[in-house]
Amino acid sequence: MSIKDNKKTIKTKKNAKLKSSKKILVEKDAMINELNSEVKSLQEKNIKLLAEFDNFQKRSLREKESLRKYQGIDILKDLLPAFDDINRAIGYKEAADESMFEAIELINSKIEKVLTKYSIERIKSMGVNFDPTLHEALIEQESDKIEEGKIMEEYESGYRYHDRIIRHAKVVVSKGKP
Repeated sequence: MSIKDNKKTIKTKKNAKLKSSKKILVEKDAMINELNSEVKSLQEKNIKLLAEFDNFQKRSLREKESLRKYQGIDILKDLLPAFDDINRAIGYKEAADESMFEAIELINSKIEKVLTKYSIERIKSMGVNFDPTLHEALIEQESDKIEEGKIMEEYESGYRYHDRIIRHAKVVVSKGKP
């Protein structure tokens, strides 16, 4: 073998090694790109999971707050009929003696203070326009004095607890002039 052949063989081997090295580099670059893509995908997935978890926490806090805020609503619904009876008894001043009337008024004012303390408010009905979100119409009556659509009598008061209606006011609505 001559020097020329030797150089050619060495050159061929170098070229083969160079091609092999380039092939390995291309494969490694492809692998690196694939891994970088996978890392980016996992990072995006992680961000989404963190956002979902954050939303879950906020939703859970809102639900807990709502439960805490409205936990006494059933007791209040049961208390309201007794409150209505007291209000009806106050309306019959003539039938009762003065001391009984004063006692009932005292009980009524105490109950009203309790309701106010717990953010329970009576829905205003008398003389206002009928609103089906606040009132339940029992009947409609003709009236010369009260215009059509206005509430002319309240049978039972309606109550609101924070932003919820506990009970709609039961009312008589004016039809207007006969």
